[in-house]
Amino acid sequence: MSRATWCGAAAVLCAVALTALSAGAQQAPPKDEEKIDNEGRVILNWETFRKITEHERAAGEPKLVLPWKEVQTLLGVEVEGVADAQVTLDWQQFKALLQWSVERRKPKVVPVPADYVIASADYSGTLRKEGAVFELALAVDVLKQEGWKRIPLLPAGVALEQAKLPDNCFLNASEKGYEMLTEGAGRMQVSLRFAAAVAEEAGAFRTRFNTMPGGTTVLKLTVASPGVTVTVAGAQAVLPLEAKQGETVVGVSLPSGAPVQITWERALEVMAKVPPSIYAETLTLVAVGEGVLTCRERVNLSVLHSGIRSVVLLVPQQASVLEVTGRDVYDWRVSEGKLEVRFTRDVTGNAWIAVTFEQVAGKQQAQSPVPVLRVEEAVREKGYIGVVALANVEITAPESPGVATIDARELPAEILQMTGQPVLLAFRYVGKEFSIALSVRKHEDVPVLLTIVDSSVLTIMQTMDGKRITKAIYNVRNNRNQFLRLTLPKGAEVWSATVAGRSIRPAADEQGRVLIPLVRSSTAAAEMSSFPVEMVYVEQQPNVAAAGSMRVDLPTVDEPVTHLMAQLYLPAEGGYKTGLLGAGGLSFAGPLRRVEAFSSISSAPTPPQPQLDAAAQAGQMQQQMTQRLEEDARAAGVTPIRVQLPVRGSLFRFEKILVFKEELWISFDYSGWSRN
Repeated sequence: MSRATWCGAAAVLCAVALTALSAGAQQAPPKDEEKIDNEGRVILNWETFRKITEHERAAGEPKLVLPWKEVQTLLGVEVEGVADAQVTLDWQQFKALLQWSVERRKPKVVPVPADYVIASADYSGTLRKEGAVFELALAVDVLKQEGWKRIPLLPAGVALEQAKLPDNCFLNASEKGYEMLTEGAGRMQVSLRFAAAVAEEAGAFRTRFNTMPGGTTVLKLTVASPGVTVTVAGAQAVLPLEAKQGETVVGVSLPSGAPVQITWERALEVMAKVPPSIYAETLTLVAVGEGVLTCRERVNLSVLHSGIRSVVLLVPQQASVLEVTGRDVYDWRVSEGKLEVRFTRDVTGNAWIAVTFEQVAGKQQAQSPVPVLRVEEAVREKGYIGVVALANVEITAPESPGVATIDARELPAEILQMTGQPVLLAFRYVGKEFSIALSVRKHEDVPVLLTIVDSSVLTIMQTMDGKRITKAIYNVRNNRNQFLRLTLPKGAEVWSATVAGRSIRPAADEQGRVLIPLVRSSTAAAEMSSFPVEMVYVEQQPNVAAAGSMRVDLPTVDEPVTHLMAQLYLPAEGGYKTGLLGAGGLSFAGPLRRVEAFSSISSAPTPPQPQLDAAAQAGQMQQQMTQRLEEDARAAGVTPIRVQLPVRGSLFRFEKILVFKEELWISFDYSGWSRN
């Protein structure tokens, strides 16, 4: 046979095999010379094949020689670079190649994601107190082509009354509910009618059942009574539908697979709107100052029947509203003697408004009316008034119509919490007609002490060469004074000054007094606390003899000093008469009293105590004076001389109680001040 004949035979054979495989079991019954095996392949005997291909059996197994182009067409593949080649195959090779090509051309089968889906579920129900009856229309898409499918329809808790299923579909009931059995596929329409039990509670009826998951779930409810309120739990939309006379119809949309819980009851009649009724209580605190009455008022409202968005308060003449606050207050304004307060919402029940306002008081010894804001539309109003004084005024009130004078302890706590001043007068009123006139009498102010020195400690060190260093510590309580004024001994030089532990630079006035800037005392428990003022100064007295008399002048303070204490160090080498008068004479003189130990007194609740450790203070003063002398010597270009102060000298103590801007000094006789 020619090569072209073999190629044609192969092509015809391929066409026959492909046609047979694609037709499958749907082809006409085969002839005697051909048959179809279990896999749908067409099997030809050799005679039939020879007739089709005009092939004569040759000795041995036939060989097939195919151009590569026909092989590519047969297999549906393409290999580059072999377009003119030929392929020689025996029968088994050709058969395997042909079978691979047929299998490759078979369509791929994709598995379905689910056996079925419920496209939509429409419920129509009639609600009665005896029971609820529902019509269910289901659209079901069966996706699985082969085998039996179970499709749930209704839960087991309802009673199925009627079912309409497609042909070759069957209804099955189990413990889980009602289901449809089918071997078919495609879109199916199912109609069911079932009943659900109804329960009654407090005049309301309720029914409940579960739905099957679906694409859309719509519920239409009908009640054979007009004016019925129907509620479906979990409904995403509730729309009243057109109803016949004597019926109530409601349509809702539900989430897929959500339980259906329906409640219905007769709707309550809408009551006619009643105007609001306002009941008011005012709590007013009146603070009487110099020429002005400052008032704070809290208005408690009780609104009944209907809500209000604003309220109007009557403002007394010559009163100026300063501030309006409240939990629901949105805005306020005053116009023509009326204060309109607007709220952020419709206010019903309890609400409150806080108003701050003031009014000019009458002249001295004149009567001033007590200003109170009144609620214009109040059905009933009552209130309390408390009066306090912010200045040196005497307040009295004659009997006033419409009010009752009460004890201050009977006032509500809200008024007492508005002030820390004692309440002088208290009143209570009920109704709209009342007036209170206050008689205010102004008294002259009496000057009071603004600054006081609770204690003063002076530590004085005297040398035999006439040098004297003094450290003064003042415990001061100050209210409004700017300076502490000190008069130092003549020729004294200030070395340092501190106030409350901070170094300051003193000043001097035209009288030569030293001015120490003060701070204001802090207040604790209604009492001012004291703070320390320290100053160190030195004096020089030339030509000091080995024996004689000496006077030590002390600084004078313009403010009162409650307790002045002085510690005087004299050279230990000297002699001083310390006996009583008449027993050898008394060396010390002056307005201060010499004591062995200082008295313990306190004019303030708990003032800081001054440092009374004489040895420690003497050591500090010695170090300070030595350092200063050395610095002065270096500045002058000379070698510093070590100066020894009488730290171990003779200590004498003096004190005076209550010093009022008076001259103070200590004089003494001495001997033995020889520096040799």
